[in-house]
Amino acid sequence: MEMILAALIGGMAGVAINWLADWMLGTSPTKITLTWRPWAVVVIAAIAFAILWTRFGTTLQTFCLAIYTLIFLHTLVTDLEDRAVFPIVLVPATLVAIVVSAFLPMGLVRSLLGGVVAFVIVFGIYISAGLYARLRKLNIQGGAFGRGDVYLATFMGVVVGFPTVFPAIVYTIFLAGAGFAVFLIYQFIQTRKLLLNAALPYGPFFCLVGWVLMVFPI
Repeated sequence: MEMILAALIGGMAGVAINWLADWMLGTSPTKITLTWRPWAVVVIAAIAFAILWTRFGTTLQTFCLAIYTLIFLHTLVTDLEDRAVFPIVLVPATLVAIVVSAFLPMGLVRSLLGGVVAFVIVFGIYISAGLYARLRKLNIQGGAFGRGDVYLATFMGVVVGFPTVFPAIVYTIFLAGAGFAVFLIYQFIQTRKLLLNAALPYGPFFCLVGWVLMVFPI
């Protein structure tokens, strides 16, 4: 019964995430409307909340991870539909997660270390990707790697902690690479051209890996 209640709460939270994403994206001309997104977000949020309750019970940890789940879900939607990652959401969420970690099993030190490691590694990738694109004179749509990805990776590092942050980043990179390969194959089948200057949003991969390793840490 309690698991069903958790799923219902998750579903209602999913409705709120849909509304918030639509409001923050507004009428952006670059927005891609995914017709299946509203119901998918509700279902995913319901399942995620049920998993959290099953794994951690009625605890402070469950409540906090549920909030982090909604942050991941919101960012996944906005980045997928408009390549938009909002620092106004992620920065406060990261700071709150650091403070709250002192009261969770992970602890403040591991959480803070996870955030620092993620920031350093992904910020380095961000700088390197930008320099590489400039030196090679590559016109990559939307940029090779966005600053929003640095904010998101830092949040992910804080919630998965140290040392889980290392496999989290590795898995994200491999998953994004696989996703890009599938995208290239699909585009080649459709257009008979390899669109090497295209760029997929990295946010959804950070969100997916971050959530899984947050709930099932290595």
